[in-house]
Amino acid sequence: MPEVSRAARAADLDTPNVAQCFVDAWSYISGQYPDAILAQVGPVAVTLSQTICPFFNMITISGPTNDEAALRQATATARGYAERCPHDAMLLVSPDWLPEGGTLILADEGLSYSMSMWGMATDGLAPPRRDEPALEYWIANDSASSLDLGRVNADAYGMPHEIFAVTGNLHQWSGTQFGVVGYEQGRAVAAAQAYLLKDCIYIAMVATLPDLHGKGYGEATMRRAIVAAQDAVGHKRLWLHATASGRPLYRSMGFGDGAQLDLYSFGGHA
Repeated sequence: MPEVSRAARAADLDTPNVAQCFVDAWSYISGQYPDAILAQVGPVAVTLSQTICPFFNMITISGPTNDEAALRQATATARGYAERCPHDAMLLVSPDWLPEGGTLILADEGLSYSMSMWGMATDGLAPPRRDEPALEYWIANDSASSLDLGRVNADAYGMPHEIFAVTGNLHQWSGTQFGVVGYEQGRAVAAAQAYLLKDCIYIAMVATLPDLHGKGYGEATMRRAIVAAQDAVGHKRLWLHATASGRPLYRSMGFGDGAQLDLYSFGGHA
């Protein structure tokens, strides 16, 4: 690949692109639910599924807030939408776009830091580092397997299964998407989803049961989802947003690091 092309590819992992990709990805996810609220109000992007799953109720500050007044106005707008959601919502913001003392302002606005994520992308995966685990891999094409995908994610995050029961309709989602579940002796142990998002393939909901890390289950299931999507739409740039725990795996798979986004809770139901 020519050096100029490498530079261009690295540039798409900057803060504006990483934030916009997240907004686009969550507009797709949240938009699968009939009561969803999708809106853009100034720098505030609203992607609320209105379901019980807080990870599907995201509000993103998708542009710079250059001073205290702008940040407080953006958080007030975000809170106003969060209060319209019958369940917990979360706020996502880039630390690069906060004014001086921004984290203290967010705390003063009643927001609590939850975790960080990083945009990551690649034009092609590195070869697998190990043989594919001998799991049964199923595309989620009914409510049972769609629910299994959610249950694996719930267990991975230490959350009740009912929080992720919202994935029960995943097999009916619009567009070109593939949820894949890996089963070991009939038990769902790993999950991933890949879907067409504009000119890329986006990867979401990658998870492995907590007691089964280090076996390659998550990577193998994710690769299966990517292949299913590529078979349908061709080879496109792959995108995801990674937590700190997932970044080493994705780097080993060939993903490059991008800008950081920080996730905050509204301190209970807003």
